[in-house]
Amino acid sequence: MSVEQTYSWLSQAASINDLAHYIVPLFSGVEKKDWKGILGHLQHHGMFKNIKEGSDTASKLKEKGFYEHIQKEEQYLKNKWKGPDVPIVTLPVDVRNRTIRLEFGSKSGLAFQDKMFLFLSSELDFASVSALMTHEYHHVCRLDHLTKEEKDVTLLDTIIMEGLAEYAVYERFGRSQTAEWTSWYTEKQLQALYEKKIAPNLDIKRENRLFSQLLFGKGYHPKMLGYAVGFNIVKKYLTANKANTADGLSIPAETFLNATL
Repeated sequence: MSVEQTYSWLSQAASINDLAHYIVPLFSGVEKKDWKGILGHLQHHGMFKNIKEGSDTASKLKEKGFYEHIQKEEQYLKNKWKGPDVPIVTLPVDVRNRTIRLEFGSKSGLAFQDKMFLFLSSELDFASVSALMTHEYHHVCRLDHLTKEEKDVTLLDTIIMEGLAEYAVYERFGRSQTAEWTSWYTEKQLQALYEKKIAPNLDIKRENRLFSQLLFGKGYHPKMLGYAVGFNIVKKYLTANKANTADGLSIPAETFLNATL
């Protein structure tokens, strides 16, 4: 893996659009003319939107030693899961986004099979950055084990992947760094939500509007529904089978459903 020195990108950028020069080449098969869509996608997942605020935050991240910490975490996680080398792109988070600030602790991330993005506030402590990296890099490793193309990934695949990644955080740090949504619902509520809302839609794919509604709990659905149900299924399965999230990297998503029976 390589930790991109993104503070130097921002020190030379007159606008957010200038970042396209560095970011677009990370997306293989994407043409330069598609840069707006890529930057928009990153902003949708938490990347900053104000260039001055972003530049100031990137400088503080460098001054406070975040890049060195991320480098150490990279080596630890790669050795822990025998994972692939991927670029790690650290960028300021959108601190004006109320949901990210209040529900996700001013941090966010986005993982692909061949790269990883971290969106951070300079006010974070290193432990919370380690937790975010644990979650996102587990995604990278899980995706490396999957044989499906992105267009074929189902809701079941996704909730299990999210559940595994957050359970990896729980394994490493306990409750102190685990996302709040893991404790929003009782076991009984989660089982009922699974049976009523998730189970009938396990095979839907991303192009279906219901996919993101169920995953994130939008509209009339409980918040972070898919994430919470996925975490519960993973926890039950790994506990029952005396397994861990390293073992879980190669277990098919369908196998985890044995925990719901």
